[in-house]
Amino acid sequence: MRKLVFGAALLVLASCEQSKDSQVIKEKLPVLQATLKGEGASDKAVAFANAYIANCNKEKSPLSVEQWVSANKLTTTRFKTELKKMLAEAYQEDPELGLDADPIFDAQDYPDKGFELDSFDSKTNYVVVKGKDQPDFKLTIKMVSEKNNWLVDGCGVINVPTAKRSAR
Repeated sequence: MRKLVFGAALLVLASCEQSKDSQVIKEKLPVLQATLKGEGASDKAVAFANAYIANCNKEKSPLSVEQWVSANKLTTTRFKTELKKMLAEAYQEDPELGLDADPIFDAQDYPDKGFELDSFDSKTNYVVVKGKDQPDFKLTIKMVSEKNNWLVDGCGVINVPTAKRSAR
């Protein structure tokens, strides 16, 4: 299972769309065109969360949350738009700090060793993942199917109602 999740995370990183207007992003994202079309909603949710952790764990210049999401093919346009709106509003309110936590993790910290599946509700398409090294750290991810492809439409505080968010 760990090999599958690690492999899926690598495929997610490889499937990131490269931004045409930013040389910095082009240099940091893999050029491979692999996708996860054959994976189910819960597999893609775990892969998304682990790929984001891989970016956050980079020692040399990880992409910002906005750059990473913008380049990621596993997120919906709605997710990308809401994140940009949320970040812009936060920086308008507090130009120095912006948000006080990572909006994807809905926290300041995260499980360094990645996530694994905790639960999946096939009626609502909400996936809950838990930290491999911190099982009490849970993250709720909302999945939607677009053109027979599962995409992340909500995660952390982005497009996830307060009642559905994992407790902190």
